Amino acid sequence: MIGSTPLLILNDLLRHGGQRELSLFSVTPVGIALLAAGLLYFLFFGDYVLPGAKEREEKPVTTQQRLIDTWNLPTTIYQCIIPSSSPLAGKTIEEAELWTKHRLNLLAIAEGDDVLYAPWRHTPLAAGQRLALLGDQTDLVRFVSEYELLFKRDQRLFEHLETTDHVGFAELIVPVRSPIIGKTIREIAVRKTYGIEPIMLLSGEGEQRGNFSDQVLQPGNALIVHGRWQQIKAMADNINFVLITPVEATEEAEESRPILATLCFAGSIILALFGYPFAVCFLTGALAMILLRIVPIDEAYRAVDWKTVFLLAGLIPLGLALDRTGAAAYLVSHVIHLLEGTHVIAVLFAVGIFATLFSLFMSNVAATVLLVPLAVIIADAAGIDPRSLVLLVAICASNAFVLPTHQVNALIMSPGGYRNADFIRAGGIMTVLYLVISVMFVYILYL
Repeated sequence: MIGSTPLLILNDLLRHGGQRELSLFSVTPVGIALLAAGLLYFLFFGDYVLPGAKEREEKPVTTQQRLIDTWNLPTTIYQCIIPSSSPLAGKTIEEAELWTKHRLNLLAIAEGDDVLYAPWRHTPLAAGQRLALLGDQTDLVRFVSEYELLFKRDQRLFEHLETTDHVGFAELIVPVRSPIIGKTIREIAVRKTYGIEPIMLLSGEGEQRGNFSDQVLQPGNALIVHGRWQQIKAMADNINFVLITPVEATEEAEESRPILATLCFAGSIILALFGYPFAVCFLTGALAMILLRIVPIDEAYRAVDWKTVFLLAGLIPLGLALDRTGAAAYLVSHVIHLLEGTHVIAVLFAVGIFATLFSLFMSNVAATVLLVPLAVIIADAAGIDPRSLVLLVAICASNAFVLPTHQVNALIMSPGGYRNADFIRAGGIMTVLYLVISVMFVYILYL
């Protein structure tokens, strides 16, 4: 809870002798009390002050999920193997009546280590082949029973079909003056030409699923397909088809390189050990991962929480402005006159409140450096040991719970789906507890 850097500054200031020896170990009782208070607070009142799952900011529905929900598309992929005794062996896909009778879509065929995506209708089926089927479970059970197939789970061969990073559904429109107008799906051979599995046709006759291979395409017809993103992008050439669904990814994932990634991370740590700034060290490691193609640059860009970046980017100049323009010092100096003749507890609370407020708009280091000299002046005017106020400044400079302006709070805001109101509700009470406990311990132990 207590920032280490302000305490190191404090330790340097408290090296001189005095009425009572103060050091970093003096903070231990305060730290333990604050930790215990925080744990007890959230243990007993967490259900009342922390947002529940329904209260959190709902994450936007992905384009893929919206398409699935809109057209009630199947999402479960079933894997089967053709045994030697199956009557399916020797038939072509069209002869198996996958679309006309069973309303299933064959997404891929695996034979050995080779995988054929969206196989052509005249592709022969053979014993030992593994099939990746998409459709309703009832239809699948009937198909498996009729052809005596075996369920087979082979995550290695069909793993690309299980993640939207590689494959997914897309909606394409037949534009006006398209050269495929008046042709059928069979004539343009979508599977053979593009390696794409047609799932649904939306036309003036309504939704058509299963077998619509002989349906004549007209301007404005929409085709729902399933396939790899690269093939879908190739199909959407803006001449035959126009893609209206933003694809989830545009590239196949790079091969995993754990050793190189580990070396980049170790290099950042080594640079830090040699005394280089942490920001420079870890930025160097991140750039190395991008340049070595360990992480694609597009993926790295999407991983950046730009809301947090702009939040902190706005706070840094605000904190510098408060410091360099003298606004913070001006405010504190005027409060000094108001504190003359008041009880020492009032002085402690005033200093703790200033440290808390400044830590919301500047780093705890900057708040400590700014307030320590002023705390010494206030202590001298109040006739108390200045080291107690310096200690209080160091402690309260980390009292940053009420707003997501602290770096740690900002980093968890978006992933946790929290809002400003959540921080104010849960952190507001915690801030008051932190302040009261800090002031009481400093007053009882060090004054």
